[in-house]
Amino acid sequence: MKGEGVEVSREAIATLAAQAACQVPGVVSCYRSPVDSLASRVKREFVHKGIKVENVEGAYRLGVHLRVEYGVNLPSLAREVRNKVREYLEGLTDVKVEEVEVIIEDIEPPAT
Repeated sequence: MKGEGVEVSREAIATLAAQAACQVPGVVSCYRSPVDSLASRVKREFVHKGIKVENVEGAYRLGVHLRVEYGVNLPSLAREVRNKVREYLEGLTDVKVEEVEVIIEDIEPPAT
C-alpha cells in the first residue's frame, strides 16, 4: 500500500491480520497445512503466517487460515474474525480491505 510516503508490505499486512484473528476467542492460531503451503508456492500465491494476501487494484483480499478450539460455533467465529481483521487493518494501516475469507484448517482436539 502506498500513500503519504508510507508503504505497508504484504508481510506486515499478514502479520497484523494474524494478530487480529488470534484475539478472537476460540481461535487457537493462524495455521496453514503443509500441503496447502506447498500448493500456494506452486500457484505463486503470497501466504505468510497462515494469511493469504492479495492486492487487487488497491484493495486487499485476505484468506485467514485458522486452527480453532473444539466446540466453538464456526459461523459466529468466522463472522467475528472477518470483522476484527477488517477493523484492525483499516484502523492501523488505512488500507482498504475488500474481503476477508475465513478458512478453518484444523480443530483443536478437546482436552481429556
